[in-house]
Amino acid sequence: MGATGVNAAWRRRSRLRQWMRRDWLNRDLLLEPGGRLASMLHRFPFVVASGFAALGVVCDAWWYVSLWTSMTRWLSIAAVAGLLPLAIERMLRPSPTGVQWTGVGGSARVVRWTCNAVLWMCCFGVLHAWSETSYRGASIRALVDQSDQPIVVRGRLDCTVSLRRNPISYGRRGDGQSPWQSQLTIALDQRRVGDGYEAIDGKVLVYVDGDMSEFRPGDRLEIYGWLRSFEGPTNPGESDLRPSYRRRGLHGRIETKHAGAITLLQPSPDRIAAAVAGIATRGRQSLLRHTDQVTGPLAVALVVGQREFVDPKTRDALLATGTAHLLSVSGMHLAILVLVVTWIVSALGIQPFSRFVVIVAVSALYVAVTGGRPPVMRAAILISMLLLSTCVRRTSQPINTLGVAALLLILLNPMNVFSVGVHLSFLAVITLMLAGRPIVPGSMRSEMELQRESGFQAMVDASSSRYVRHAKTVARFFGQMAWLSACVTAVSLPLVWSNFHLVSLVSVLTNVLVWAGLMLALPAGVLTVILDPVHSWLGMIPGTVCHVALRYMWWIIQGTATWPAGHAWLPAPPTAAVGLFYAVMAASLIWRSRRARWFRCGWVLVWGLAVFAISTRVSPLPPSTLEATFIDVGHGTSVIVRTPDERVWLYDCGRMGNHFGTSRDIDTALWSLGVTHLDGVFLSHADADHYNALPAILDRFSVDQIITPPAMLHGGDAALAPVRAAIADHGIPVREVTADEVTADEVTADGIAEEEGGARVVPAGMSVLHPSGHRITGSDNANSMVLRIDHGGGTLLLPGDLEPPGTGALASRPRPPAGGVLMAPHHGSLSMDADVVLAWARPQQTIVSGSRRAARTEVEAMLSVTGSGVHITARSGAIRVRLDDTGKIGIRRWLESPW
Repeated sequence: MGATGVNAAWRRRSRLRQWMRRDWLNRDLLLEPGGRLASMLHRFPFVVASGFAALGVVCDAWWYVSLWTSMTRWLSIAAVAGLLPLAIERMLRPSPTGVQWTGVGGSARVVRWTCNAVLWMCCFGVLHAWSETSYRGASIRALVDQSDQPIVVRGRLDCTVSLRRNPISYGRRGDGQSPWQSQLTIALDQRRVGDGYEAIDGKVLVYVDGDMSEFRPGDRLEIYGWLRSFEGPTNPGESDLRPSYRRRGLHGRIETKHAGAITLLQPSPDRIAAAVAGIATRGRQSLLRHTDQVTGPLAVALVVGQREFVDPKTRDALLATGTAHLLSVSGMHLAILVLVVTWIVSALGIQPFSRFVVIVAVSALYVAVTGGRPPVMRAAILISMLLLSTCVRRTSQPINTLGVAALLLILLNPMNVFSVGVHLSFLAVITLMLAGRPIVPGSMRSEMELQRESGFQAMVDASSSRYVRHAKTVARFFGQMAWLSACVTAVSLPLVWSNFHLVSLVSVLTNVLVWAGLMLALPAGVLTVILDPVHSWLGMIPGTVCHVALRYMWWIIQGTATWPAGHAWLPAPPTAAVGLFYAVMAASLIWRSRRARWFRCGWVLVWGLAVFAISTRVSPLPPSTLEATFIDVGHGTSVIVRTPDERVWLYDCGRMGNHFGTSRDIDTALWSLGVTHLDGVFLSHADADHYNALPAILDRFSVDQIITPPAMLHGGDAALAPVRAAIADHGIPVREVTADEVTADEVTADGIAEEEGGARVVPAGMSVLHPSGHRITGSDNANSMVLRIDHGGGTLLLPGDLEPPGTGALASRPRPPAGGVLMAPHHGSLSMDADVVLAWARPQQTIVSGSRRAARTEVEAMLSVTGSGVHITARSGAIRVRLDDTGKIGIRRWLESPW
């Protein structure tokens, strides 16, 4: 190299040294002694470490293809991060005795710390890649990816058997069915092939009717059943539950109908795990013995963490009042238990270190009994470290300890990074920590002013009477509780709204009111679990206390759940809006003054109003277009009809086996369109699989009217009782229509008809073709409402469960134009007299709303004899049909081309 080149190289090094010496950031924020960033790293190292660990997991999940690909990328990044500081140091040395790396400015420190953070992040990226590869490499996956198949497997029970009420045991079809359904998590080791067994690995969730809680973790079992995959969402807006199964390491599910299909091959060699499972099982039995049908499931969920006992209606009430976390074992439960244990050991005069050992042992046992869920583990780690710091007389930063808990949860299972429950748990704890501390004053003068105000208030309190002082103390306590409850509600609002479609304002008050009941119910429930196995008389007193406390809590929850405007079910906000909310809230923590609180309160209000306006805007239709979305509800029917005049109607809303009356699939499909109001609900006939979701629909959406065939709601079917009650509670008019009338009677909740004065019930473009004014002899199916919708020369026919002799009556009416859309009557049943209906309607496209039975080849062959295209929700998921102003039909299937 010539002299010119050498001089140029030295000039470049000189410029680099000058750049690295500069403080490109304000010194107060740099990684220098006394700088704010350096102080944060010194005080909260585990918070920073857990943040970069989570970032490594997220990055690997984003680009993961295979272990080789991830390892190559992470090793490349680690090599750059490790060599970059050395390369810069080498370039900064003008001579062997020249400038050293440690002598450069703050910008160099930033580079060095950033490289170290990237190396740390690479470690956890590799951890996630290894975990993902292990999960995907399980041999059971090759079988799960195939169609449903019978299988015989062997394996060990991985955790305590989960027990819940058997949904099939309700109603007329439940005669002879077991009232219980068990869920077993099995780690597989063998699969039967022919007359022998071959090795297999993976983990499955086994569903079996019956109480199988006598099995213990570690028991080796043989299972006969049907192997099926975990299904993804089949409707727009529906949550994908597969990631939650992935977090648990589950690859598929095995369904079997009777307990005899599971055989014990070898008892568990793990006596500790078996003993812990025995405590949970006996504890459940003890709690149910001393409670009733209402408080029993709540007690089981509260004390031993078996949430499956709580039915969907109770869960909805808990969600609506923001109290779902109270009856889902979390850190709060462990904190209350530890508080009670601390009082006991303190009263016994136990030394600090022995006290620490006792409390940690109780915490570990409670975590094990309740299933080791991440929120409880987080609380156990947090409490253990705080107690340990007290024993060794060292100060502890709660936020930093929370970082340790987060880091350990990521190490145990990297997929915890993506768990909404974990997010809400940590978010609530951080909010309580920040909201409960006083605001740091901005100057010495303001600090002195606060001290004077506190001293003056103390003098005023001292001059008051004892009763006034006690009253003020109680008022301040409940005021602080309300403030903390409001803070947690506000900060968790976007996550709860996004994942549960719920905004609960009444939760602030409800959580304060039920707190006293929780403080009694949990310790009393734990005592019941401990004492009842010794003798039932010993468990009677704490069991009764637990029952009464839970009755009080349920009375509060049930009452506040019905408050007008106490909560609202809404379409989910955009993901970007949720991210923006938390970015602004996090940035506001830098602003440490009293005004920051007002800013945050204003931000929550402004954000909530803006997102409400965005999320509740109904998705626009193309001009002059009619849309009908056939929701996949299994064996049942529900069709969302949107007309060009921006009205939204619902034709039927139910499914078979929906004994709890849930409307989850229908709700999410409506919310995905931004719908919060229905112009009307058509009910075709009095079969429960066409109306049993109506009460839940009325709770979540405003509805103008219910339109039914004559006397449909007056039947004696027990499933109609909650429907009539829900209609009466919401004060919604019921209008009965027939094919022979363009006007109808409005029927009150008491069934008294009132003349409506000639008003048209069925909107323009829609007409009822069946039933006529007199009832046809036959079942309710034969008298199903047939709704015809005309648009642009095309026709959409919705015939409910029409079957003979109703099909003959329909065929005697004038035929609609050929080439329209027909919903197959009676879910595509082979006994529906299809030839007559198809010959009369001459559809271009036929939609079948049904379960797996409707997906048989015989059904498709029957419906396609006239050349009609056949689309089945059991195969395609939700099916969207659009008719433009020329009558042209456009069909889109959710599983093939989601919208």
